[in-house]
Amino acid sequence: MNLALSAEKKERLAQRNILLFVIGKFISLSGASIYSFVIGLYILKVTGLGTSFALALVCASLPRILFGPIAGTIADKVNRKMIIIVSEVTSGLLMVFILIYGHFFGLPLVLLYLSEAILAITSTFFSVTASSTLASMAGEHNIQKAGSLNQSASSLAGIVGPLIAGILYAFLPIDLIVLLTAITFFGAGIIEYFIKFNLFENKSATVQKERFFHSLAGGLRYLKENNLLFSLLKMAFWINFFFAGINVAIPYILNTTLNFSSQAYGTTAAMVSVGALVSSLIISRQKEHNQKIRMIRNGFLLLSLLVILIGIPPMLGSDSSMFNISYYLILLGLIGASIMIINIPIMVLIQRTTPNEMRGRIFGLVETISAAIAPLGMILFGLLLDYIPSFYVPYITGGAFLFIAVFSLSKLSEPAEAKLAG
Repeated sequence: MNLALSAEKKERLAQRNILLFVIGKFISLSGASIYSFVIGLYILKVTGLGTSFALALVCASLPRILFGPIAGTIADKVNRKMIIIVSEVTSGLLMVFILIYGHFFGLPLVLLYLSEAILAITSTFFSVTASSTLASMAGEHNIQKAGSLNQSASSLAGIVGPLIAGILYAFLPIDLIVLLTAITFFGAGIIEYFIKFNLFENKSATVQKERFFHSLAGGLRYLKENNLLFSLLKMAFWINFFFAGINVAIPYILNTTLNFSSQAYGTTAAMVSVGALVSSLIISRQKEHNQKIRMIRNGFLLLSLLVILIGIPPMLGSDSSMFNISYYLILLGLIGASIMIINIPIMVLIQRTTPNEMRGRIFGLVETISAAIAPLGMILFGLLLDYIPSFYVPYITGGAFLFIAVFSLSKLSEPAEAKLAG
């Protein structure tokens, strides 16, 4: 009876952990999104140069490539709760420093670029550690729910953050906006302090002490020896490369080829996050699927079809603005939903097939691979758009996703440990 009560109490704590984690992550990501959005607008206003804005994007993305494996290795060697709290507090203190420095000396561009880089580093440590701690925080049986709600928090922050940032930038001075973002980081840290991150951790397990670089090499070696994880990482590499083409093609097609207004473009582009949010919420309510490879393959088949459909209106030369807006509102929403059909089971597979003491390094490598290839894809497909009609890019990327679904995923089999017992 006591064991049953203990299990019941543990489950209540797991549900509390998930709720606190989702709220904390949403607040933290919203703060980061608001700051990056406002700083981007501020840099454009001050300089009027697209290259200055692009440099801010580089500062926000390059640290993710460099620090992903480092963050993962540290997450496997250090208390993960401490890493998450320190990441939030560091981000908050950074905002306070910018607020004070800006009040007395103004805001030089170099400081803004540096702040974007530091925020990207703390964000990398936060995201890698958070991903690696889901199983020990929520329990094996709640991985899909926790992972889905984790994606929901990211999607909702992607919708709400820029929306709030645009309103705040129109009505408030930048120093007050920076103060508000500092409050969001500190607030998220306070919420996450009350999460029991090691609720389902095996207390008897001993972590072998290794030197840092030996530990990092051990993560690479484990990944290479695990056929499923290595195959998933290779797919993530090509997925992010070709999806970079979509991220370049959609703004070009909507703004340049089809002449969407800024309001229509903003609303339409937000539908990707809306679709992802709705899909992840639905998946969080469902029983975990035992055939995750099949689910991922079906998601890729759906995504490949939807991506190809992006190129239809510009190919046909459609000039009906109402039709085009309605078409892309629905289409981009479905694309966002299909991305979650792929991402969530991949995340669950990684969680289920990776030992707790290795999860930080594996998710760190995933973060690095995902971040590293995207800029190359953006550059190559951006150059491609200068030489071919824009509708060819969705056909190329959609065909690539179809190839992955038919040929790469068909060779994978799901290991027994990735399936739920019973």
